Amino acid sequence: MISSKTKILGIFGYPIKHSLSPLMHNAAIEKMGLDFIYLPFEVKTDNLSNAVNAIRIFNIAGVNVTIPHKENIVKYLDKISAAAKKIGAVNTIVNKNGKLSGFNTDCYGFLKSISEKITPKNKNVLMLGCGGVAKAIALSLIGSKIKRLTVADIDTEKAKHFLEGSFPQIKIVKTSQIPDEIKSADIFINATPVGMKVGDCSPIDKKYLRKNLFVYDVIYNRETQLIKDAKKIGAAFAGGLDMLVYQGAKSFELWTGKIPPVEFMKKVLRKNL
Repeated sequence: MISSKTKILGIFGYPIKHSLSPLMHNAAIEKMGLDFIYLPFEVKTDNLSNAVNAIRIFNIAGVNVTIPHKENIVKYLDKISAAAKKIGAVNTIVNKNGKLSGFNTDCYGFLKSISEKITPKNKNVLMLGCGGVAKAIALSLIGSKIKRLTVADIDTEKAKHFLEGSFPQIKIVKTSQIPDEIKSADIFINATPVGMKVGDCSPIDKKYLRKNLFVYDVIYNRETQLIKDAKKIGAAFAGGLDMLVYQGAKSFELWTGKIPPVEFMKKVLRKNL
């Protein structure tokens, strides 16, 4: 039962109707018998500052942050973690007595999920996208001692400043160079929103995929065309569902101080997809 003592959690994003976070978190809250509720908040870019102030005004205990706010929200917070500062993006906010702290749990979520399928160490990685989630993935991969990370994005100007060139293992290329770069890649990652909507094509032509290429797609709300193409040729793959659960579990722990039932959360999401 919701009462005047119930603590509010939520997620800021636009669009937000596709998000599975409320389902996952509320299931964990109920199973653990905690007095919390997790709500989706559709926040447009022009309203982001007001939405952050609302966290303080309504004493919201914490929120997740998703597309397109992970980078822009940083400037409205009181402090951010060292990892979030390196990445320049926040996906989790904790409210302690009106002081808002930003964290990035995408690093943990990605590394935990991909490590269950393949060891990134000494691998060549090709990644599409250079937004907030891509930066978290890059930081995770660098920490895993990969051989090289090649990054491409349709926004060439933004790509030039990806992590401000602070890591020698990172190589920035144009999207036109992808066919050549993928030949030497061991892992291919889609860190763009392509695939999120019904009818979306794959971010890469299936003719460039091969059986010994590991394919990772951060999209979690459906089986994307990229994953379907990987399946057809017999390539190993992973979708973004486990990353969603692991990053969410870490956020849950930051908000409540308790470790949530991860396998139960996975089961709930898979049942409802």
